[in-house]
Amino acid sequence: MIFSSYIFMFVFFPLVFCGYFLLSKCRRPMFQHAFLVAASLVFYGWDNPKYVFIIVTSILLNYFLSFWLAKESFSNKTRKALFILGIVFNIGILGFFKYTDFVISNVNFLTGSRIESLNLVFPLGISFFTFQQFSFIVSCYKNKTPCRNFINYALFVSFFPQLIAGPIVLYEEMMPQFQEEKRRRINAENVIRGLAVFASGFFKKIVLADTFAVLATNGFSGAGSLSFLPAWIAVFAYAFQIYFDFSGYCDMAIGGALMLNIELPLNFNAPYRAKNVREFWRRWHITLGRALTTYVYIPLGGNRKGNARTYLNLMATFLISGLWHGPAWTFVVWGALHGFANIFDRVFEKQQEKIPAFLRQLVTFLFVTIAWVLFRAQSWGQAGSVYKAMFAPRSMGGFSEICALFYDGYTNLPQLMSFAMICLIFLVGVVWVVKEKNAKSLAADFRITPKSAILLAVVYAFAILHLTRLSPFIYFNF
Repeated sequence: MIFSSYIFMFVFFPLVFCGYFLLSKCRRPMFQHAFLVAASLVFYGWDNPKYVFIIVTSILLNYFLSFWLAKESFSNKTRKALFILGIVFNIGILGFFKYTDFVISNVNFLTGSRIESLNLVFPLGISFFTFQQFSFIVSCYKNKTPCRNFINYALFVSFFPQLIAGPIVLYEEMMPQFQEEKRRRINAENVIRGLAVFASGFFKKIVLADTFAVLATNGFSGAGSLSFLPAWIAVFAYAFQIYFDFSGYCDMAIGGALMLNIELPLNFNAPYRAKNVREFWRRWHITLGRALTTYVYIPLGGNRKGNARTYLNLMATFLISGLWHGPAWTFVVWGALHGFANIFDRVFEKQQEKIPAFLRQLVTFLFVTIAWVLFRAQSWGQAGSVYKAMFAPRSMGGFSEICALFYDGYTNLPQLMSFAMICLIFLVGVVWVVKEKNAKSLAADFRITPKSAILLAVVYAFAILHLTRLSPFIYFNF
């Protein structure tokens, strides 16, 4: 099930909302928590019930491991062995589903063998809920987060707004909220503000991201025949598509959770306004950056062992980030590019401060956009064709080639109408990036007035009318 579907917006969420707050009449919050766990598992297994077995198995094993790690009667040696077992289990289950076929293909390439791929389809959100449980195991080992209630732990892992694509949350920032008595009952202000944030994310996804997807898909699918202008348009379109798609998901997650009186951490904060790549990663997928810093960069030594070691740790962290995003060498190289850019920003930090801010923003946006080609391309050949069209084109590209990018075969609109509509939405997307507030600011600043109510209704209605087909979020693949 996806947020931007009729079944979620008009059936699932209203039923969950009503059921959750009706159960607030029960004295113990356990009934509300158990209801949310059950609803979350329905949400997760809606399209493929087999996924439920995997996430439930993962939750059970990690819970019992964390329970034993919290036992003071166990020796340090036993606790360390359990901790290693937990790390191996989480990395192992992620590695099996996500990287087995990648390893097989590389072994075949290097040795000339013909090992058959398993053709595994990894479960939705496995990277996210595995990372979350990994962090919990680490916290338990450090005696920070003992958990003796299975329902609470299952809710922490499976809470449906952030289950499939984040934000990546910590136990200590989530479960205290569920325990607060005042959050167990309907808060009209949170409902309205959550609806505003959800509507903003819905508009981002359905109207903006899915429109930019038309240009990006048309461009990359015809990479071999791209000319200069169509190539740059397609690449810029993908930069906007992935931003509006993923930040739209996170806004919908934050808004949905807020209607249930739960505050999720901010995951995007105007990343395309960053003045260098280091700042970009403080604004883009913030909770992943936090997790990588805490569980990869700092354990490697962080910046505590001199510049050379710091640069090596940074590169290792970004290589892992690239591989985490997908089992392909294009993702690894994408991570390496961002690693080099972060090192460059550290080395030349003082010199960069002398350059006008708008110029640094432009250069950063261009770098990130050019690197997105590797993220989007399905093969080295496709990435090479796009880069060739961008930097060594055979021609500039005529009007008809550019118009072909704007043709949306789903709506069957006349080509000129498609062109005009997508140009308008392209302009709206650019303005949105320049003017946008993050989800937290939108929720905090939103005031219930006739003007805001009308605007909210128009935005939501326009997005609903634009919803002509189900379109999964990009990060569902990661």
